[in-house]
Amino acid sequence: MPGIVDWSFIITLVVILAATLVGSYLRSSRRDQVLKDFDGFNVTVEKKDNHIMWGEMHAYSTGFELIYRSDVQDDHHLETSYILYRDEFQEIQAIYRYTRNLNDELRRKRAREMERAFHPGILRRFRRSFQNFMSTATDSMGEVLGLVIGQTRRPAKTVITETSQTYLTGIGKDVIGYVGNNYDPLLERYVGMRVVAEVVEDDSVHEHVGVLKEYSADFIELLDVYYPLPQKVDIKESIASQLIDTIELQVDGHSVKILNHGEQPVHVERVVAADVERELNAILDCGEELTLFIESDEEGAEVYMRVATRLDLIVPRSHTLIRHRAERYMPETIFDVGRSLVRRESEEKEIERLQQALRYSPDEAISAAKLGDLLLREGKYAEAHAWLVKAFDNKQRLPDGGTRVSQNMRVAERFLEQIKAQRMLDREMRLTTPQSATRSDVDGTGAGI
Repeated sequence: MPGIVDWSFIITLVVILAATLVGSYLRSSRRDQVLKDFDGFNVTVEKKDNHIMWGEMHAYSTGFELIYRSDVQDDHHLETSYILYRDEFQEIQAIYRYTRNLNDELRRKRAREMERAFHPGILRRFRRSFQNFMSTATDSMGEVLGLVIGQTRRPAKTVITETSQTYLTGIGKDVIGYVGNNYDPLLERYVGMRVVAEVVEDDSVHEHVGVLKEYSADFIELLDVYYPLPQKVDIKESIASQLIDTIELQVDGHSVKILNHGEQPVHVERVVAADVERELNAILDCGEELTLFIESDEEGAEVYMRVATRLDLIVPRSHTLIRHRAERYMPETIFDVGRSLVRRESEEKEIERLQQALRYSPDEAISAAKLGDLLLREGKYAEAHAWLVKAFDNKQRLPDGGTRVSQNMRVAERFLEQIKAQRMLDREMRLTTPQSATRSDVDGTGAGI
């Protein structure tokens, strides 16, 4: 009849419009819970291909942008920022925030975030509990939403069309996904606690210890991680220069003196000069120094080292696991050896070469120390410990007086103790199984016969 309003059409438009507005707002405002903590801070992003970027992070719902401190001139243009999209998160190895570089304002901001996270008020605890509940109920609510929409369509016939039902279902999932944060009951128990995280780096698993601050579907955030930051130094270009605030190099003729002025140790790995690599594997503690002798004709000599630096760390969950609690952790072995996932052919040949050389010179401390280090990476803890003991017996011949060897010995002893404890536990379990308890009845030697 003319003049009658088609309410089904109007209701459909109103519902779709309201759902569109709500969904658009949630999509535009939703940011990763972990990345949001680093928003406004200067960070360094390391990708799996070893590409390094740094700048002030600004997190958005579709990714994040790094604003450079100064313009970068590329081959064809001038760059002022770098954008990484959500689909590229899988390419990230880690995101670092150096606490020593924070100004007073950012330090206070970081402290406030930690206080809210580790000592939440009633409203914050309720909000987090509600988010966790909604996250676990996401799938169920999605099914219920579809059922409700289907039931609504039946009485009105044309009030909600097939197309609008599909659209509303998608909007509903966005709303539910916004409320939830991929709740993990295991990780939730460790928020605010010091934990051990196993992170895959290249072909090895490395353990890093820090305080679990937050987690999301994509990332895990750790605070106060003592991280062995790699550093390559050109000796000729670093005469009497100060490196990363704590390391100093002094060059005098054929000698190069490395001084550690920082509070944390430095691992001097090797020296490369004239295409010849010389292993050092030396540890310099606070206030210690190491003197290297470089030939005058070795132009372009480089020192490779790792400097223990305290930082905050974001790592993707795709290659990270929270493995242990670590309340009583003491950072004496910051320069962990990792556990090899892929046995490199070069390392296997190097082990064979060192074993052959030590047959004729068993007291060669540097070779014994390197062999022990390689075997430790392979998980051969008993054999590694034996060679490390031999190296430590001749520690006066080692560049650092046996500091690094001593650390590796403690690591090997810890693993050997764990293996021994596991074997004792397995033995006790075998002795207490029903099979061992009824064995006498089976072979006819029971007391009742």
